[in-house]
Amino acid sequence: MKHKLILVVALFITANCFADFPLAKKGKYLIVPSYNLYQAKGYWDNSGNYQSFNNNGRFTSHYFSLYGGYGLSDKADFVASLPYVIQRRQENNLTEQNASLGDATLGLRYLLNSFDYYKFLTITGSLIVPLYSNASTKLPYTGFQQVGGEVKMSLSGTNRERLKNTYYDVNAGLRQYFSSEGPTQLFFDALFGIPLDDFNKVTFSMSGVNSTSSLNTFNPNNLFLNRQFSYFRLQAGYGRKIDQNYQIFFTIFSDITGKNTGKGGGGSISLVAKL
Repeated sequence: MKHKLILVVALFITANCFADFPLAKKGKYLIVPSYNLYQAKGYWDNSGNYQSFNNNGRFTSHYFSLYGGYGLSDKADFVASLPYVIQRRQENNLTEQNASLGDATLGLRYLLNSFDYYKFLTITGSLIVPLYSNASTKLPYTGFQQVGGEVKMSLSGTNRERLKNTYYDVNAGLRQYFSSEGPTQLFFDALFGIPLDDFNKVTFSMSGVNSTSSLNTFNPNNLFLNRQFSYFRLQAGYGRKIDQNYQIFFTIFSDITGKNTGKGGGGSISLVAKL
């Protein structure tokens, strides 16, 4: 399950580089290629106690993602993501590496209210489709290899009076994998952005996941299979506007607390294109 968490983390980082404003116009495109590096030198066990990997071991994930959206109407957008993952586990003089496509998502985002065009309330429903097959000869595992579904509510907007021109993006949702073991995951993330001038901005965000399952066995030697876990992390970012349609974002992040999951950190780079 450890890697499934890596997928969730990377998706949060990709999605939160910019406020989750709807595309607002039929025929408009949003394209976000990104790269995320995550590394953990230890993990939190079932009691939340930190344990280091043996012999300076570590887990490293290189996560490449292409996230996109298309305006179907003035209120509805089609959204999708396609990830490719390279992950490596090193411990006790043993190195295991696996590279494959990850869990693709396909969804619809609908604008419920625009609040005078400064605040946007949206709901997104997505289907999660695994594009890989787990095998004992390909470790670490890429994910659950299970179809799932997700529903997310989002409130994003720009402050016009207090803290003028700052912006925010708050998301909360439920993710369910369609098997007897689940898991069922509650997640949230919140971002606050501060423009420094017309071209530069900084962002601060937090995110968390709580995953529950009838299969709650914890195996520290195979964190990739754990279905019951939780984590909380903090992130900081910098964005640079290239022109009216393109922005680039850099983000650093660190795990703060958790159970049944890795404790690590890393960074990401994303290019946001609105066409």
